[in-house]
Amino acid sequence: MTGLPFQGHHQRREAEWVGALVCLGVAIALLSPGPTFSRPTFDAFAHVAPEGTWGMALLAVALIRMLGLWVNGSKRHSPSIRFVTAAAGALMWGWVTWLLAHDGYPGVNTGVGAYGVLCLVDGYCAFRAIWDQGRNDQRAAIIKRAAA
Repeated sequence: MTGLPFQGHHQRREAEWVGALVCLGVAIALLSPGPTFSRPTFDAFAHVAPEGTWGMALLAVALIRMLGLWVNGSKRHSPSIRFVTAAAGALMWGWVTWLLAHDGYPGVNTGVGAYGVLCLVDGYCAFRAIWDQGRNDQRAAIIKRAAA
C-alpha cells in the first residue's frame, strides 16, 4: 500500500504528523457543538477571535500541514514545505501556549506544558528541515562537480 502517512520519507516525520493531527483534533473540538469558549480558561482566546474562527483557522493550518507532509513524503522531497509548515506550527502552538498562560488563574495550567512542548517540537522540526535542505544542497553540489 502506498500513500499511507508513515511510509517513505514519512517514517522520519512522525513528530510533524503528530503536530498536524493534534491541531486537527483541537480544530474539531472547537468546531463541535457546544460553547467551548464559555470556560474561563479560554477568555484570552475569545478576546482574539470567536470560537468558530479559531476552529476554522486551526483546521486550515492542520490540513495545509498534512497536505505539505503528504506532498513531501509521496510526491516531492521538499524541506522547504516542511520548514514553512513546521515554523507555522511552532508559532501557532507558541501563541496558544501564551494565551493559556494568561488564563487569569495563578500557577501554570497543563495546557501550557502540553502545547509548549508541541511548540518546541515544531521549532525543532523547522530547524531539522533547514538542516535537511543544507544536506540536499551539499549533495547537489557534489553531483554537479562530479558530472562536470
